[in-house]
Amino acid sequence: MKLSVIIVNYNVRAYLEQCLRTVFEAMKGVDGDVYVVDNLSTDGSVEMVREKFPQVKLIANQENVGFSRANNQAIRESTAEHVVLLNPDTVVGEDVFRKVIAFLDAHPKVGGLGVKMIDGNGRFLPESKRGLPTPSVAFYKIIGLTRLFPRSRIFGRYHLGHLPEDEPARIEILSGACMFMRKRTLDEVGLLDESFFMYGEDIDLSYRITLGGYENWYFPDARIIHYKGESTKKSSVNYVFVFYNAMAIFAKKHFTRKRFDVLAVLINASIYLSAAGAIVSRFLHRTLLPLVDVVAIVLLTSLFELAAGIPFSGLRWRTSLLVALLALPWGALFGIYDRPVKLVNVLKAMLPPLVVALVVLATGAWDMGPWLTVAEVLLAGGGLLISRLVLHALRVRGHVLRDQEQQRVLAVGSPTEARTALALLWQTHFGLGRQEQVRPEELATTQGLKAMQRRIRRGGFDEVVFCAGDLSWASIIALMEKLKRTGATFKIAQPGVSYIIGSSSIESVHDLHIMERHAVNSAAGRRRKRIVDIGLSLFLFACAPVLVWLVRSPGGLFRNIGRVLAGRASWVGFHPLRHRQYRLPPLRPGIIDPVTVLDPGADRLTVDRVNITYAKDYHPLGDIRLALASLPRLGG
Repeated sequence: MKLSVIIVNYNVRAYLEQCLRTVFEAMKGVDGDVYVVDNLSTDGSVEMVREKFPQVKLIANQENVGFSRANNQAIRESTAEHVVLLNPDTVVGEDVFRKVIAFLDAHPKVGGLGVKMIDGNGRFLPESKRGLPTPSVAFYKIIGLTRLFPRSRIFGRYHLGHLPEDEPARIEILSGACMFMRKRTLDEVGLLDESFFMYGEDIDLSYRITLGGYENWYFPDARIIHYKGESTKKSSVNYVFVFYNAMAIFAKKHFTRKRFDVLAVLINASIYLSAAGAIVSRFLHRTLLPLVDVVAIVLLTSLFELAAGIPFSGLRWRTSLLVALLALPWGALFGIYDRPVKLVNVLKAMLPPLVVALVVLATGAWDMGPWLTVAEVLLAGGGLLISRLVLHALRVRGHVLRDQEQQRVLAVGSPTEARTALALLWQTHFGLGRQEQVRPEELATTQGLKAMQRRIRRGGFDEVVFCAGDLSWASIIALMEKLKRTGATFKIAQPGVSYIIGSSSIESVHDLHIMERHAVNSAAGRRRKRIVDIGLSLFLFACAPVLVWLVRSPGGLFRNIGRVLAGRASWVGFHPLRHRQYRLPPLRPGIIDPVTVLDPGADRLTVDRVNITYAKDYHPLGDIRLALASLPRLGG
């Protein structure tokens, strides 16, 4: 047997299914087998593999044993000449396995091999080729020289940036996302070190392969897509600690005492600096707009006073700051901090205080007070508008103003497959903007490809959907690379179009994608639901002397009021008995739910329908009516 493909899976069912489709296409003409080792997924991955890919050699663990141990389970069972460790969130071209096997057969000194990886938007992933993280390499990365000089032979060695992306080269470290190795090499140098639960095991094994007298190579003729980070959020503080702890294990294992001491200091510094950076970055990301709002309002007010000839005073400055600080929570009630950012929410927030100020002014109740109030409202609103326009002009991520048109989608495939894919997107997006289709044969020439690039840019298309039933996986990968500069995002519609996969989204007939205006998972819906929860809690607390005679458990009522105010629960939530194939939006646990109130004896199908209806058609008054209709249960 020539090749064993080993995939370790944990709760990425849709990506795993797509990966297996591509793997079996690439295995045609190759003598080999495919292993899937599941680390106790709860999303139906095991059932999917058994049903759709019965030829897979499935190892279903009863606990999450980690990446290294799971891979070793399959490696020990394999009898193939070569093995490849493959992440489930990858797409493999049809020619990848044949090209790699031919290269390995022609170069017997090669013990490990990595391929060219691109992300879901066609961009090259630099971790396709890496250098050994020695103390100096780690130091350059920590202080930022690697980012400043990515192609430097000295400073850019972490990702070997001086080596061309499209030329084969001898490298030091392979990526665990796609790692080809000779079985004979593994028998000599050992398997993955199981002291690495996650991260670092690929660096350790790559280094041991070179210590064993073999070579590691980067082979860009074989290309794959890697939807990087779908199962791990690499900006999280937890990731920082797990990753750098893996680096510490590696350093302690392989470096001399002196070198280890140096690297240990760097690693510890990296842990705390990166963790602090992640916390600060997350804080700034969440507070950037409010901070800019305060600055904009204070500056605009100061400029107005200067233009009006009003003498500067500390009191007026503090008043301006107070106006700004009052404008923020008031505006938040009207959604000025919802994502995506909308200017209309600022206008909605300005309207009530402006109307009140004008009414007071018209009645003549005050002398100059209303004029100042009107000016303050206008200045506060103007500051809020200016801050959003400035961040939009600077293209700050997450603060670009929402395009009011619906998504424009270009489908690449036959008319039948394209129509089916667009119909699925229309359902999951609840409507699309411009919809167009390109036949695959139109892209067969260089001129056709250039014409498509112009079409995407001029038409302002947001998404390009490739129909895998009409295109080879290798051609999809090639098209993503060539179209990466168009600004569009890419998705792949599976054969039969049961679902459509992108870098950060999965559209499926079983998934719940809901209209933003009314959905419980929209920014406005979440805000309104929280306001209702707090308002109901305060109302129930005020009425407690009466309610204690109505609820089944007075003590439970006070406990639930505390849980809701603390954000640990909501007065109304989903019924817990629901089918896991429906990806309902995340909600706090409910004290009550629509099913229990309306139909306590409902079967599972009814539960699913009621949960979905509640999510799609959420309205604050609905929560209030359900709570008042089931007062005795609120203490449960």
